[in-house]
Amino acid sequence: MVSAIIGGLIATVLVYLGVSNIDGGSSGDVTITEAPGGATPTGSVDPGSAEGPSVRDVYNQDGPGVVTVEVASREVGPGGGSGFVIDKQGHVVTNQHVVDGADSVSVAFASGARERARVVGEDPSTDVAVLQVDAPEETLKPLTLGDSEALGVGDPVIAIGNPLDVGISVTTGIVSGVGRPIKAPNNYTINGAVQTDAAINPGNSGGPLLDARGTVIGVNSQIFSETGGFQGVGFAVPINTVKSVVEQLIETGRVEHGFIGVRMFPVGVGELAAYSGRDAGRLSDEFGLPEDGAIVSEATRGGPADEAGLRGGEGREEEIAGLPVPIGDVITQVRGEPVSTPDDVIEVVNSLKPGDDLPLTVVTPGEEPREVTVRLGVQPPQ
Repeated sequence: MVSAIIGGLIATVLVYLGVSNIDGGSSGDVTITEAPGGATPTGSVDPGSAEGPSVRDVYNQDGPGVVTVEVASREVGPGGGSGFVIDKQGHVVTNQHVVDGADSVSVAFASGARERARVVGEDPSTDVAVLQVDAPEETLKPLTLGDSEALGVGDPVIAIGNPLDVGISVTTGIVSGVGRPIKAPNNYTINGAVQTDAAINPGNSGGPLLDARGTVIGVNSQIFSETGGFQGVGFAVPINTVKSVVEQLIETGRVEHGFIGVRMFPVGVGELAAYSGRDAGRLSDEFGLPEDGAIVSEATRGGPADEAGLRGGEGREEEIAGLPVPIGDVITQVRGEPVSTPDDVIEVVNSLKPGDDLPLTVVTPGEEPREVTVRLGVQPPQ
């Protein structure tokens, strides 16, 4: 039972929401509309309440800015997803996996107008892509971008997109969780995803997740499902991440992320002790591990962590809670802050850029803690 629980953490079924499965350059200046800072928290107004707009109002306001993204590819055939307009220059945000490998891309507006689109840039590490269309200004209805950091569990949300290619549709729900780590198309981790029970299905990919006032707080990207259908566990890339990526894609056509160069065991030492039925002290005595921290499974040869002296557990595995656990170095602190899970490390790395220094406290099993500084490199494509 315990190994099944941990196995679920290691191999959850992930479904990207494109209906199926281009380089660009600078597109000049961009003016994105953002909600003013210090706005009332999203949860203080329910859609349809006397204090705020109804779901119909939000749909009427934002629906014209949501588009269907249609792609064609010689390798996988036709496909697509959803997207939304962010400015009067014709920039459209969607998911990277929607346009990945596309030979041609077009955008269909709520008005019925259809325009060919150019892919300005793609970032598989955050599953964000920016398109640009040459459309009349009156056709472009930019959505207002909100603040995903202001979200709380239980806040009402609204999803607009083109599920299963039936046409632009709206569904409602709540924020089921915040700060969720999800897997990017290139197998890196996207931090801070918004979990929602609003119904999102294949075809919703790239569409907006909105708060009760109709400001965008996420880009619908994935569902976790054993069948590929909606089961009330959907995830959106947080809009604060999207805003940073979009700016870089429009300016340069690409995004550079920091890279530490390690693989880590999916659960921390403390969690592993709990799953195994041992207390952390006993696990420490038995395997020489510290009582908490993130276990390094592998340090990429020649990578930043390897150059700084971190070692993985390739040469030593122990069975704990029914699973083979690599007994490598354990990261116990990042920038002086305690580490409990791999996500604690990933979140900090994702906030940095190549060339930044990252101080770590590291424990080699059976040895005393040591201080290590890793200079981040440029994240490779995979």
